Order: sequence, then structure tokens, then C-alpha cells
Amino acid sequence: MTGEKAKWLVVVLIAGALGTAFLAACGGSTGGSDQFRDATDSPLLDFGEESSDAELEEATEAVHSFFGARSREAWPVACAQLSRAMLAKIEHLATSATDLADKSCPSFLGAFTSLTDQERRESTVVAAGGSLWEQGDHAFLIYRGAHEVVYAMPLTREGDAWKLASLSSKSLS
Repeated sequence: MTGEKAKWLVVVLIAGALGTAFLAACGGSTGGSDQFRDATDSPLLDFGEESSDAELEEATEAVHSFFGARSREAWPVACAQLSRAMLAKIEHLATSATDLADKSCPSFLGAFTSLTDQERRESTVVAAGGSLWEQGDHAFLIYRGAHEVVYAMPLTREGDAWKLASLSSKSLS
């Protein structure tokens, strides 16, 4: 390699290293919980271990499916995304605190869930690029929703699927 080519190689390598450092400093890294640290200091960002991309995709689909069904008032579809523990709580509440003839989850949610048009639109926003942190059979999907608000949705692994452990996400920002 000639001296001139060696100089250009060094220049290219230095430029690449500086570019990488610059992108990292400016938030160029968009993966994992680091992308949310500017908006929240929640300890949920460090819960358990970060999951694989496949797990993240599955969890995101479960949350998106629930909120989409809820916004369309498709209660059986929404209830299908809920964990057994969440379903048991809903059915217990329906039995002990209501006079509903049908004590099922779809009946309960249909009777007691009321969303404004704005809530209906905003609740379906589950932006791609979230982060799933899991520990055993429990996890939190961290994501940006409407207006770039950072949310955490608790999930439970049941069999080979993630199920929602709550009816709503917690705002972290």
C-alpha cells in the first residue's frame, strides 16, 4: 500500500469513528430503553433483561391488538389479549360489584368502558421501536404513544404468548 492510500485509509477510518460517536451522542442509537431516557427516569427502563426482537414484536402486537379492539369496541377481541389474572379480576368485579346478567369480560368492558373520540384515536398509537424488558414470565413493553408520551404496559407470558396484565398503560413521561 502506498503512502497516499494509507493516509486516505486512516482519514476514512477516523471519519467513520467520529461519525459513529456523533450519532451516538445525538441519540442516533434508537434501540433498547436508552431511546426513552431523555423523557423519563423510570426504574422500569432497567427491569429484568431486554428481550429479543421477536419477543418485542409479539408483545407490541398484543398491546396494539388490545388497544385497536378497545377503540372499535370489539370486546371479545380485547379480552382475548388479557392475562388470566386480569380476566379473573374483571369477572370478580363483575360478580361482586355489578348487577350485570352476563359477568364475562366482554360484557363488563362493554358496560363500563367509555372512550372519547380523541381517546379512541390516541389509544391506538403504539409506535414501533419500543423496548421489551422481561424477567421470568413478566415484562414491560416501553413505547411512545400519541404526542411522544412514553408508556409502560405490564405483560405476562402465558404459554407461548404475551398477555396484558393491565387494562391501561402507565405514563412514564
